[in-house]
Amino acid sequence: MSATYTDAHTESAIDLYELRQNWLNETEIYTSAFEGVEERLCASIYHCSRVLTQADIENSAEQTEQLKFLKKSPECFVYLASRVISKTPQISNAGLDLAYQWLMQDAAKADAAEAALSLYPLQDQTRLLKLYEEQETLRPALFRIFRKQMLEVPLTTVSTAAKDETSSAALKIETLRYAAARPEISLDLFRTHYVPLLSGKTQFDTGIVEAALWGGMVRGDDDVIKAISVALSHAGSATDHAKLMRLAALTDNAEFLPLLLMAAENNPDTGYPLLVLFGQKNVIPELLKALEIAHTMEQAAAAFNQLTDLILPRVPRLTVVGEDTEEAEEEAPAQIPDIKAARSWWDKHQVVWKSDERWLYGKPCNPAHLTNLSKKHAGSFGRDIFALLALVNKSPLNIPAETWNLRKKQLLAAQATAKPAAAKAPAKSASARHA
Repeated sequence: MSATYTDAHTESAIDLYELRQNWLNETEIYTSAFEGVEERLCASIYHCSRVLTQADIENSAEQTEQLKFLKKSPECFVYLASRVISKTPQISNAGLDLAYQWLMQDAAKADAAEAALSLYPLQDQTRLLKLYEEQETLRPALFRIFRKQMLEVPLTTVSTAAKDETSSAALKIETLRYAAARPEISLDLFRTHYVPLLSGKTQFDTGIVEAALWGGMVRGDDDVIKAISVALSHAGSATDHAKLMRLAALTDNAEFLPLLLMAAENNPDTGYPLLVLFGQKNVIPELLKALEIAHTMEQAAAAFNQLTDLILPRVPRLTVVGEDTEEAEEEAPAQIPDIKAARSWWDKHQVVWKSDERWLYGKPCNPAHLTNLSKKHAGSFGRDIFALLALVNKSPLNIPAETWNLRKKQLLAAQATAKPAAAKAPAKSASARHA
C-alpha cells in the first residue's frame, strides 16, 4: 500500500477524531451521524495500524524525529491508537509504553494517551493499577481511565482516595465519579461529602459535592434534595451554580422549579434545556408564556419540541401599525414558532399527562422509552438521557459516556436482558435514620 494512501488515512483519522471530540459536548447530535464518524475513524486507524512494521519501533532515531512533529491531541491520539491496536505484540507493547509515558507529559499528549487507553482497554490492567500506586500526580487521570474502561478497582482503594484528607480535590472528584457508576458501592461513601451541608457547612468544593450528590441521587437518598438546595445557596461561581442547577433539574423536585424558571429567563440558551431535564407537566404553561416573548421564543420552542415531540411550524410574525421595523427585526425573526399549534397540542394532551410523570419527546420517562431515545441521541443530550435512565432504573448504569457508541449499545442490550436485581428499600433521610 502506498505511503500517500496511508497519509490520507492518517489525515482523515486526525480530522475525524477532532470532530468526534467536539461532538461529545454538542447538544443536537444524532447517533446515526456520530456512529458514521466513529466507523470511519476506526477504519482509518485500523489501516494505519496494518501498515506498521517491526522497523517502526526498532528505528528509534526515526521515531524520535517523528514524535517531534506531534503537537496536537488528535494527531497524538492517532499515532498512539494505531500502535496500541497492532496485532504485532512488540508494536502494541511499544505503543502502550509510550502511552504510559505521555500520561505524564504536556496536555496534548496526556489527553491523547488517556483517550487511547480508554477507548482501547486491554485485558490485563495490572500495569495501570501499579502506575496508580507509583505516580500520585496521575491518580485523578487514572481514575478517569478506570471509569471509562469500567475497570473494577479494589474498594479499599476507592474508599481511601475518596475520603482521605491527603487526597487532592481533583482525585476526590474523579474517584466519586467513578464510584457513582458502580452499583455495588454503598451510599455512605457519597453521604460523607454532602451531609455536612445539612448541618450548616458553607465552605465546600463544588466539584466534590456535585460528584457526591450524583452518587446519592442515583441511589435514591432523600437527603440529596436539601443538600442541593443548600449547595445552590452557597455556590461560589456561575460555573459552580450551573453544575448544581443541572442536578436540581434532574431531581424533578417542585421546589427547584422557580429557580429553573429564573435561569431560563436570565439565560435562555442554558436555562431552557434545564426545564427539559426537569420534564414535569407544569413546565408546559411556562413555555407557552415564553413563546410569546421575543428573546425566549426560540429556546422555548426547542424545549417544547424535546418535551412533546412536536416541532412547531413557523408562521409570519405579525407587526403592529407604527412599530419600529428595524427594532422589531432585532427582537424577533420574520418567521416565528406557531404558538397556536403549541396551545392546540396542550389542550389535547394535558389531561393524559399525569402530574407525577416526567415526559420527554411526548412520552413518560420509563426505561423502554429512555433506552430507545439513548440510541438516537449522542453528545451532551445523550449523556442527559443516560442520567435520566439511571434515575428511572434507580441504579447506576456504569456505561461510560465517552466510549464508542457501538459499545454503548452492547452494554444497554446486556443490561436490558440481565436478570433484574432484587428491589431495594428506598433510602431513608438522615432524620429517619436517627428517629
